[in-house]
Amino acid sequence: MLHNSRKLAWRKSALLIVAALLVMTLAACGAKETEVATYKGGNVTDKEFNKYLDVFTVIQPTYAQLVEIPQFKEQLLQQYISYKILGSQASDESVKTAEKEVAEQMTEFKSQLKTNTELKAALDAKKLKNKDMENYLLLSSKVVAHMNSQVTEEQMKTEYETNLINYATVTVRHILVATKDQSSQEEKELRTAEEALARAKEVKQKLDAGGDWAVLAKEYSDDPGSKEKGGLYENQKNGNWVEEFKQAAFKQEIGIVGEPVETEFGYHVILVEKRDTPAFDTLADAAKEDVKSAVAYTLMNKYMTDELPKQEIVSKLPKAEEETPASDAPAGDDAAATDAPTEAPATK
Repeated sequence: MLHNSRKLAWRKSALLIVAALLVMTLAACGAKETEVATYKGGNVTDKEFNKYLDVFTVIQPTYAQLVEIPQFKEQLLQQYISYKILGSQASDESVKTAEKEVAEQMTEFKSQLKTNTELKAALDAKKLKNKDMENYLLLSSKVVAHMNSQVTEEQMKTEYETNLINYATVTVRHILVATKDQSSQEEKELRTAEEALARAKEVKQKLDAGGDWAVLAKEYSDDPGSKEKGGLYENQKNGNWVEEFKQAAFKQEIGIVGEPVETEFGYHVILVEKRDTPAFDTLADAAKEDVKSAVAYTLMNKYMTDELPKQEIVSKLPKAEEETPASDAPAGDDAAATDAPTEAPATK
């Protein structure tokens, strides 16, 4: 509940995020194809782009309606072109790394198909095969490996030392007094912000007076992930928390119950039990990979901002005014278009 879901999705749900961002290229055959875009050294056909949209909407069904919005579709086209370009730049070593990664991902994917009947039905409806997904993921992994290969040790060290707050390992106890019930999609209101703050202050007073964390967490906490464990989250990466919680866990005095901290979930009463910030040179390989991932993410964003515009992309997709009269356009089109997944692929 407390984690920054966007970052976790990007970092830890590699299969879904990669699938949401990338698409394979299929050999042209059968019906005549039409160009939907050109760029330096290449083009995109309607057949390959429609295949991308098919895979995209199967893996990310919540985006199915948004894909029909011209601005959103345009963003996806821009992304696809960027990944085709970057994938073609991958070295032989990066390609080998990508192929190994895809083999592992496909094993997981095939395992999911055995039990996930909805996913299998969606794939069948779009006439998508395992090979389609494999090609799709291969381009993804090529980009991941290529971007990782551009990261230097010096860049990693700078990233780590500049953003130490994100890499600290923390052990905390907390009690969440929520304002909304987030166990359902409707997010029903539990209490007002004022009521939540008053209840959080009551918890703090009891803890300051020597109250037992195990007892008080069970009574007061609305966080199902920790209430049965005395509010404990042990040895967690601080950057995975939502911003306000992250700041408190990094700055709050160790061993002292802090003042209630407000986040999107409600008010938290926090005790930092331990906080580790080792020197970069002493980090384990896994921890360094997290740092590399962050640098690669930054490099990818820089490419999208600085380099992609130089590729002389010419889109031939229908424009909004050509496809939907202004009077009939659904409310919020502009806002919805910004929801296109613009992050870099998951970098391990």
